Amino acid sequence: MNKDVRNTSSTAPVLVGIDGSEIALRALDRALAEARARNVGVRLIGAFPVAIVGEPELEARYRDAVSQECENNLLAAVEHARQQDPEVPLDTVTAEGDAARSVLRAAKDCSLVVMGKRGRGGALRGRLGSVSNAVAAHSPVPVIVVPPGAQQDSSDQEQARSEAQEAQDVQLTEQQDKARVPASETDFSGTVVVGVDAAGDENPAVAQAIEYATSHGLGLSLVTVNGALSGTPEWFQDQYNQTYYFEESLKKLSALARSIAERAPGVQVSDYAFLGRPGRVLVQASRTAELVVVGSRGVGGFTGLLMGSVSQAVLTGAAGPVMVVPSKR
Repeated sequence: MNKDVRNTSSTAPVLVGIDGSEIALRALDRALAEARARNVGVRLIGAFPVAIVGEPELEARYRDAVSQECENNLLAAVEHARQQDPEVPLDTVTAEGDAARSVLRAAKDCSLVVMGKRGRGGALRGRLGSVSNAVAAHSPVPVIVVPPGAQQDSSDQEQARSEAQEAQDVQLTEQQDKARVPASETDFSGTVVVGVDAAGDENPAVAQAIEYATSHGLGLSLVTVNGALSGTPEWFQDQYNQTYYFEESLKKLSALARSIAERAPGVQVSDYAFLGRPGRVLVQASRTAELVVVGSRGVGGFTGLLMGSVSQAVLTGAAGPVMVVPSKR
């Protein structure tokens, strides 16, 4: 059990941000599914802003209006949850002030946070969706960020497809003369994809991905991306990268896959090494994977994967749900 991630095997509830948007209800549906898998309840949190304008009566009217809106959003979300699954225990929390800080405070007593990628927007709305990246970066527990559905906003899917047409990311294999499959054409259906860095099995993201795949009956896809020597002359890549550097990367990844398969016999483990950009490869993986798991920060090393910038790139461009796991501090 990873001691750096709080409450991941406890009876602590799943926390979900509610702001009255359709994407918040989509996040709630995901939270209900995660709660069923963990056999815990769901805690719904709504937050409303504080306004200081120097006029007590106006401030009071404003507070009454936004707090009532927040309460109405929570009541509607509870009703939605009851219709979806009346068996999952529910409770609600109303917070006053900054949305990200409110969620982070509540997360300390929860096992998982689920957030919509974007909220409703506007001065009084969109408070939770707009801060999902901040919550993912600082949460003491794993965070799943859920993108909008195609019927709500297809921009994430369109962006991923557009990048696929321009991307040069390809799989690496032990057979150097074998045709390399582009990352955009690699199918990760039915699996949890986890980015692997030099920390290997010691990376909290890997441990979380194994646990998630086991509890949800999914396969596990280990993905490492080698981009450390990109941009170097072709003669250098031919004589060094492909004959040594890439081979060492493949060996380490294969060894990790075998080790995990031995310890988690019920999980089908696959490993994939790519040449390209880590963030872009994982965004492509999100098009077909059940879940993409990344660490909030990385350690560099032979792949340089899971740096904070990579996690942010994945959160921004992913077409599917992404879990961000707190890295060791």
